[in-house]
Amino acid sequence: MTRTCSLFFFLILSAIPVFKNSLFAQDPIPVISYYQEQSGVFSPLFNGKIPPEYRMLHDGTYFLESEDYYTGTVVYNGKRYVDIQLNLNAHLDELYVKIPQYNSNTILLKAHVASFTLDNMDFLHIVRDLFPMTPETGYYRVLFSGEKIMVLKKTKKLMNSATPDVEMTVTHVFNESTSYYIVRDGIFHPVKRKGSVLRVLRDKRKELNRHIRDNKLGFGKEDRDVSLASCAARYEQEAL
Repeated sequence: MTRTCSLFFFLILSAIPVFKNSLFAQDPIPVISYYQEQSGVFSPLFNGKIPPEYRMLHDGTYFLESEDYYTGTVVYNGKRYVDIQLNLNAHLDELYVKIPQYNSNTILLKAHVASFTLDNMDFLHIVRDLFPMTPETGYYRVLFSGEKIMVLKKTKKLMNSATPDVEMTVTHVFNESTSYYIVRDGIFHPVKRKGSVLRVLRDKRKELNRHIRDNKLGFGKEDRDVSLASCAARYEQEAL
């Protein structure tokens, strides 16, 4: 069986020992029925592929922040699932869901994912059918969403060869790359610093300048998420 086979077959094999002793009972439990009963309402989430293994030695993580899974929700194939364990592979842009009964995980079928949350972080699956002007499809974190504008953050983990000073212990390094966008009238405007924000939202430039100054907003790496969301919220307030 290749790693691209459906995890469903792996789960079926895992379930066999549970009902092995009941094969000759009067009412044996069918394999599929057992799988569905154990998975409950979450069984539609568990039909994806087994995640790939990163066998090489590497520094950093290919996950969004860490290997720890978040308690979250997902809108999947039109239905909302809550209190599930999720994590985002930011290298392959794939969403993983943990299957607690089997101590395993699977990749959610991307075509079925509309949105999801990881604790207090909201994410949206950007597709060209809904956002034809997007520079790139995939999973974006939503920093702000209003009637006029949205602020989106795209995080990628880039796998690079290790530099000479660390090559004795690791072969690859995962480096983080982030892009920010203000989405207005369907157009994705890349932003990063104060100047780019004021250019995109220039119709409220004076008000935003005052807001940034009064609240001492910074646009460095550690402050950018909060500052962009704050400016967007202020813009929405002024635009109404």
